[in-house]
Order: sequence, then structure tokens, then C-alpha cells
Amino acid sequence: MKTLQVLTIVAITGLAGTVAANACPSNGQNKQMCEKQKMCQKNNNKRTQMKDIFQKLELAPEQKVAMKENRKEMREQMKTKRSQRDGKRGMANMGEFVSANGFEKEAFIDKATQKAQTRIEMRAERFEKTMNILTPEQRIKFVSLLQEKQK
Repeated sequence: MKTLQVLTIVAITGLAGTVAANACPSNGQNKQMCEKQKMCQKNNNKRTQMKDIFQKLELAPEQKVAMKENRKEMREQMKTKRSQRDGKRGMANMGEFVSANGFEKEAFIDKATQKAQTRIEMRAERFEKTMNILTPEQRIKFVSLLQEKQK
């Protein structure tokens, strides 16, 4: 009887360990993939929440068309920005800041800050355009729905 209990505990522990180990593989590429999936899932939840809010605003057909045009314009803007890049991303850009004399920390920070500022400005511009599409009543409702979602 005692042997059966010990074997059961060992089997359950082994099963739990196997499931935990395979839940998010630990080798480099698979781990990154798992992290990206978690991030995408988090972003999709945010998109779904915003989509729900805009559905509750009962947009007029003209407003829906304006929203689609706004998104389309943003996508085109992003495509243009991507095409202007010289194909370098991530560590490929590090060559600009590393030399035999060391690492140019200030230049790196300046460039990273500039990129972040550009992204922030683009998001703010898009959101401003979206808010300008809404009527004053819809803006009030939007604010209340947004505050409700944050709680």
C-alpha cells in the first residue's frame, strides 16, 4: 500500500514537471517565440477592449469609413517608415556606436530616444485623429467607457 502511494506521488510529480517544462520551452528561439506569443495575446486583449468600446459608441457609417481611412493611412505611414530604414534592426545598428575606443553611450541613447519619440508622436497623432472623428457626446461616452475598463 505504501509503495503504491510513493509511486503515485512520483508519477504525479513527474507528470507535473514534464508539463511545466514543455509549457514554455527553455531553448533560446522557442523561449523568444513563447514570449512573443504572450505579448501578442496581451496586445490582442487590449485591441479587443478598444474594439468593444468603439462598438458601444454606435458610430455612424461615415465615422466608420473615417476610422478605416485613419487606420489605412497609419499603415501606409508605417510602411513608408520601414522602407526608409536601411534594413538594420536590433544589434545590426550597434556598429554605429561601437568602435575601438569603446561604446558611444550618449549617441546610442540619443538615437533610441529619437526613435521612441517618433513612435509616441505617431501614436498621439493617430489617436488625435480618432478622437476628432467622434462627436462631443461620443467623446464623453468614450472617456467613461475607458475609465470603466481601467478599473
